[in-house]
Amino acid sequence: MRNRTLAIFITWPFLLSLAVLLVNDWLLKRAFPGFITGKLSDFAGLAVVALPLFAAFPRHTRALYLAIGGVFLWWKSPASGSFISYINDLLPMKIGRTVDYGDLIALIVLPFCSRFAANEPRSGVSSHALRRWLLPPVLAATLFGVMATSQAPLIRKDFEVRAIESSAPFPRDGIVDAIAEVARSRGLKAAEANPPHWEGAFEGRGVLLTYTFKGPTGIAVGIQPNSGDSGGSKAEKLRDEIKKTLSLRFNGLEFVDPPPSR
Repeated sequence: MRNRTLAIFITWPFLLSLAVLLVNDWLLKRAFPGFITGKLSDFAGLAVVALPLFAAFPRHTRALYLAIGGVFLWWKSPASGSFISYINDLLPMKIGRTVDYGDLIALIVLPFCSRFAANEPRSGVSSHALRRWLLPPVLAATLFGVMATSQAPLIRKDFEVRAIESSAPFPRDGIVDAIAEVARSRGLKAAEANPPHWEGAFEGRGVLLTYTFKGPTGIAVGIQPNSGDSGGSKAEKLRDEIKKTLSLRFNGLEFVDPPPSR
């Protein structure tokens, strides 16, 4: 059973799933955030977990379906929130997940995983010596990939600039100039905007800054960290500096943060 389980880690379906998981989480999600890259992690991550389990326990396929499906449902539901908070109090690396029942569609990979594991899977690497050297880094990459895909999502630092009184003049052009000035002072460079989603954008130093006009008396500012803890810290400092600059230069403004997500 041990040989059978270890063999699954160097089969092409497993290696492909692991490669997709790592590339998607560390490159594609950041370059192309959205529906496809979000779901891709769920499909690949489930395959990486399910293939070794089905190989290790070939006589308990039905129980594994229930166990994997139940744990995945719990993980994607608010019920896992208290567990995540407890773990985050203990560990230096924070974990997290997005509550989205639509992610349960990824469970359709389980039948393919169980069928492949049941057919005495053979390694895609013919050389015995190469398999022996390849296995340790693959196991390490698997542990890293599973842990990394559960890291806490980077928190946006969005807010909206509004006129306190709707009848008061709103210095929109001046606010835009001030935002651009702060962005450049922080090392961000002008990026391609995409109206009507963005009226302007700046990017650099692990942060994407955008702004969008909200009627005649409002501007929505979006600050998205793109890289780890340093990006999150820079995003927070950028938000605070923009607010401070606008407060000093203009009267009659208020800053409204978005409601906390559930």
